[in-house]
Amino acid sequence: MQRSFTSLIVGVVSLGLGALWLLGGASAQQQAPQYPLDDKLAKEPAPWTVKGKWGTRGNWGRWGEEDKRGMLNVITPEMVVKAMGLVKQGKVYALGEELHNDVPRIITPTRIGIQIIQERDGYDRTAGKSGEFDPKRGQGAASFTFMHNHTGSHLDTFSHIYRENSIYNNAPPPRPDGTVHGDAASVKYMVGRGVLLDVAKYKGTDPLPSGYWISLEDLQNTAKAQKVEFQKGDILLVRTGWRKMWDEPGPDGKADPAHTKWHQAQPGVGADCLAFFNEMEIVTVGADNAAVEWGFAIDPQYTRKAFGGYTTGPLHPEFLWNRGAYIIEILNLDELAKDQAYEFLFVLGPLLLRGGIGVPVNPIAIR
Repeated sequence: MQRSFTSLIVGVVSLGLGALWLLGGASAQQQAPQYPLDDKLAKEPAPWTVKGKWGTRGNWGRWGEEDKRGMLNVITPEMVVKAMGLVKQGKVYALGEELHNDVPRIITPTRIGIQIIQERDGYDRTAGKSGEFDPKRGQGAASFTFMHNHTGSHLDTFSHIYRENSIYNNAPPPRPDGTVHGDAASVKYMVGRGVLLDVAKYKGTDPLPSGYWISLEDLQNTAKAQKVEFQKGDILLVRTGWRKMWDEPGPDGKADPAHTKWHQAQPGVGADCLAFFNEMEIVTVGADNAAVEWGFAIDPQYTRKAFGGYTTGPLHPEFLWNRGAYIIEILNLDELAKDQAYEFLFVLGPLLLRGGIGVPVNPIAIR
């Protein structure tokens, strides 16, 4: 009897452990990230390794050997006039984040919070000894700003990504003592038709899940649902909803100064979209996440497979190095989305920072 009882206990425990093992295995399988489109692209050559139509690379030489503006050349004066026709209400949207010492950013030792320091050279010393102010004397103030150029809403310039010791159009790579090719001053301006694709709304989850791969099908279906058609030379903005994760509280419900939830693997545009962007001559892609594209921050449990296992985001070398197109990161697209403003005149005049590899921006949408 004792032996039977013991056997029964052992059997029950074994069964329980077996069930736990199966549940654990199932849980592990559920947690393991799977990206079929990444698998599908594994044996595809990287687009920046294929000879371009006008030269050794994608758009190199297309607008001459001295060109510094890349895909902005696609936008003609006629296209700008047509984009101006989208302005019906005169409503203006600022798409940049306010800059302060805790603006959404990629936290590294160099990308510190913005420091704005008021000048103390006498502007604030207009009071007499009695403390009364002389109405005949002016008062004023000025300030200094110290920041990383890739902080908050910012534009990536061509010098941000280089390969084979060159940047877009075979120009010299950036160097500490001066960068004059593919810098912020080379951009000058960006004006054209802007299109917002609110993928978070279309997918019915706002924000999109951590690590979500936004596929070309997602973009096309979102455009169809919004009754918007892609046009050549578009400035394409993609809303993931991830912006709201910046101020999410920590697990204890209290404020989280480390912004742990923001720094999870973020949803972003997948590599299967690159060929379509090239076909449609998309000039710029912007988003409300940290890097626009899928794969930031990198999930340590997953090894990328697209283009032979290219380890960093492929949108960056394809746009900035191969095609001469632009990337705008960490935008505020919420008000546009709320008003369902899916087509608009897009206007961007960046600071003409000579040597600026990135530049903070506040793009304007007008509808």
